[in-house]
Amino acid sequence: MRRRTGQQEAQREAGNRLVSSLPVVRLNGLHADSLGNYLAALGLFSLVVRKWQGARAVWHDGRFCLVGGPATLEQTVDFVNEVGEGNTWTKYDKPWDTAKKADVDETKKGRGRETSRRTAHWRSLEADEQSLPMFGVHLALDVRVRMNPLLGTGGNAGQRKFDRGWRDAVARIHKPPRSQSRGSLKADLESFLEGDACTFLGGFSGGSWFGNANKTYNHGTTKPFREGEITPWAMALACEGLPYLAGGPSRQLGSHRQPKVAFPFVTTAMALKGEKGVGRTEAEVWAPVWSKPMSEPEVKSLFLRGRAELDGKAATSSAAFAVGVVRRGVDAGICEFRRFALLHTTSTQTFESRLATVVPVPKASPDSATTEATRAIVELRDALPMDRKVRMRWRFAGLRGPIEQALVDYAIAKPEECRTEGAWALSDQVIEALVKVDRNRTFRAQSVRFGMLPGAWAADLFKDDPPDAETRLALAMSSLRRTQTSERFIAYRIGVLKAKAGSRWEFPESPPRRRVWSNAALTENLCATAERRIVEALRNLASRPPFGAHIRASLEDIHAWLAGNVDEDRMRLWLDRLCVFDWTGEANREAATALQQSFPSRGPAVDGALALYALFRPFASDWLFRHILRESDIRTTSASTCGRLGRVVAMLRRGDVEAAVETALDGYRAAGIATANFDIPVGGSDPARLLAALAIPVRDRQVLAVFQRWRAPTVPTRDKGDAHDRSTA
Repeated sequence: MRRRTGQQEAQREAGNRLVSSLPVVRLNGLHADSLGNYLAALGLFSLVVRKWQGARAVWHDGRFCLVGGPATLEQTVDFVNEVGEGNTWTKYDKPWDTAKKADVDETKKGRGRETSRRTAHWRSLEADEQSLPMFGVHLALDVRVRMNPLLGTGGNAGQRKFDRGWRDAVARIHKPPRSQSRGSLKADLESFLEGDACTFLGGFSGGSWFGNANKTYNHGTTKPFREGEITPWAMALACEGLPYLAGGPSRQLGSHRQPKVAFPFVTTAMALKGEKGVGRTEAEVWAPVWSKPMSEPEVKSLFLRGRAELDGKAATSSAAFAVGVVRRGVDAGICEFRRFALLHTTSTQTFESRLATVVPVPKASPDSATTEATRAIVELRDALPMDRKVRMRWRFAGLRGPIEQALVDYAIAKPEECRTEGAWALSDQVIEALVKVDRNRTFRAQSVRFGMLPGAWAADLFKDDPPDAETRLALAMSSLRRTQTSERFIAYRIGVLKAKAGSRWEFPESPPRRRVWSNAALTENLCATAERRIVEALRNLASRPPFGAHIRASLEDIHAWLAGNVDEDRMRLWLDRLCVFDWTGEANREAATALQQSFPSRGPAVDGALALYALFRPFASDWLFRHILRESDIRTTSASTCGRLGRVVAMLRRGDVEAAVETALDGYRAAGIATANFDIPVGGSDPARLLAALAIPVRDRQVLAVFQRWRAPTVPTRDKGDAHDRSTA
């Protein structure tokens, strides 16, 4: 490590003394729980840097702080009061409004023809430099005029006109009424910055940003409501901070821009879980909160970029933004986001901002499996049918909302919770959405495509919470391999087909016959899956048994299944969760091997049901049957067991266990394998559970030890030199 010189050490110590001596003013009234107060904090900072160019802005415990600027709160209040008394605010008017209205009216009357030519002409030829920042906050030009949801329809939300509210506020500050003195107005500013009650109040069209500016009902018996009341300083400072929210050139000049994402930290609204309230949310604002002091150029740069990234692209939806936060595709220095929903409450023309969630930015970067999984979920969300408005009514699909909510919950969860409950909740919502598409003809007609989740992500989630018997059985069943004639387990769970190109799956317009899963009992569904895979395998007489898998259950788990000691509801839950995971690929196969090492390896006590299972199992396992042949010193290359397995399955399917045993013994004798002849009744065994167990992949070496009980006793082979001993005996 290179040593510092004496001059460098002196400069470093001087810098430390300078940092430690910077004044800090904490403003408790400017908190990040209100969108209006958040905007007011930005407005105050834009004023302070006029006098203190080296000032920094930072958030601490959700409260706004000024660093390196005014030394005390009194200095801050004095300076802002001078701005108000001299009326030197940043001018807020809308000279583009006439051109904008003309374009909007022509678009509405044009029956599909959209235009923004008048507004573009104004911006190019008539606008002055002072008007362009506010223009960029309100509008973005595409083939039509796009408006910032934060400012309603170009600067007004219903009857609330923000520029008129600003003019009223600054006019009262500049020339207060006779009932208010300049001193009381200044004290009101200090109370607002400190978070205390204010007395110089009014509406100022600020109800969309400030909750207190809205009309409040149930206020009393004589007056059942009161008008909204905020201090004029709040509205003036909030409008002063608007220029920070102008979109950058890349956002303003894009030709394929989505309507609501051309502005910094604005995303489309999250879809709802229920039909009630659909279309109620206009958009969302993800307000960044930073924990390190930032100068004005840094704050401007932060809002100029104004996005989270997902695979190099701007996150335009609430789900993509949440995933971008999880994956740290955000600007450096941000510690959390305050997610505000812009809701239509009393009128579709008016909106109010409400804090939905606080989304912390994780300190550690996620692994590649988490990155791949969240990306696949966002792509699925974007491919699902959306809620849409047809004329005056909404058509509710209900597919995107649960996934988006699960993604946001996953983003805001604590690290230890984020690895377990949040991840499995995501998997639950994914399969639930796929099942809804599978059962709806209209949804299937839209040819939804999706990718599988990486198995390495599931294996990583089990590190802190090892799988139980039900989960191990579900892991084995859901990891069935694809063969020449059979597909993975998900194709039998929902009616999907492998896409012709790539690794995606798609929904055909009509469900394929391979989809055998239904609302019947778990045992019935497992039997149907086993029967269908065998039927597919029998199309090729030389095919191997179609029950190979990347993960295999232990014989102890199979014994618990045969004995009825398995919670079928829990196993079904885990089958649904795990069927969307892919175990192919090097990383996923390594994760599957490591996960299987945690399974129990001790064999269970053998009973009648397990012995019958061991008799049937070799026909479902090519490796196990060939190993038995080698032990019997039988040399053959035609050891396909699919035909015999099909007959055994047919016997079990009709409930004839004794016939299935005879069929299996005949199969061993035909192959030259000597078996013992036990005259034991087997009618008490459950044929459905036996058949379902054959579909679950298992460790064949553990089965081999149990199968030895069916082998006929043999005389040990001796050398020729021992013939005299044999004759004497």
